[in-house]
Amino acid sequence: MKIELISTEDRGRYLVSHAAEIQRILHEVMSDKNIVALYGDNGKQFLLSTLVAIDPVKGFLLFEQGVDAAMNTLLLGSKECTFASTHDQVHIQFASNRIEPAKLGQEPVFRVPFPKELLRLQRREYYRLVTSVINPVKCLINTGTGLMESVVVDISIGGVGVLAYPEVGGLKAGETYHGCRISLPGTGEFAIGLNVCTTFEITLKNGRLTHRAGCQFIDLPPSVETAIQRYIIQVDRERRARYS
Repeated sequence: MKIELISTEDRGRYLVSHAAEIQRILHEVMSDKNIVALYGDNGKQFLLSTLVAIDPVKGFLLFEQGVDAAMNTLLLGSKECTFASTHDQVHIQFASNRIEPAKLGQEPVFRVPFPKELLRLQRREYYRLVTSVINPVKCLINTGTGLMESVVVDISIGGVGVLAYPEVGGLKAGETYHGCRISLPGTGEFAIGLNVCTTFEITLKNGRLTHRAGCQFIDLPPSVETAIQRYIIQVDRERRARYS
């Protein structure tokens, strides 16, 4: 999940400011245990968390803290934090100028004021599927010196977000990789080209350092685009059926 830069026109179309609607959206994010990315001031460093409690009466949200103490401290010292997630293939985002340490039982959490407004981006290009941890999507990236294995964390018909461990290798923003392959569970393996748009270092909940890269597909053949779209629809339907 990345921070989306929104135009004034988009804000008018996609801004949610009604408290009851904001609460409904956030309850769905919490109920489905959607991953939420918490960004600090610079918009580049972030940790992955989940929303664990909502109290609209007292006016706050609670998010899990990360295992990286330095990243937790960075967020707590930020003047503004941005929270980004995806629910039902729709990008959700809001910002807060206050984030505080708190406890939920014995667990350390972040306490954040209930947002007065929330962006819910429903345009087709934002329909991005967060992939399954149990049945992961793998992507082999042709670095020129060999195929580097990465795990796809989200996918759309426009591109993928991938994770790779430092010992496997890293990607650089601005570089293009041809001859890559992506394996979609139950669908097949496909040849693709990738352009790396963004890269970050992030720490997973288990404390392991990884490289995160946001990649755009290059000259994606219509047949592959169709296969990816079918995969996204299939997984989304299965998830909806599971929780209905």
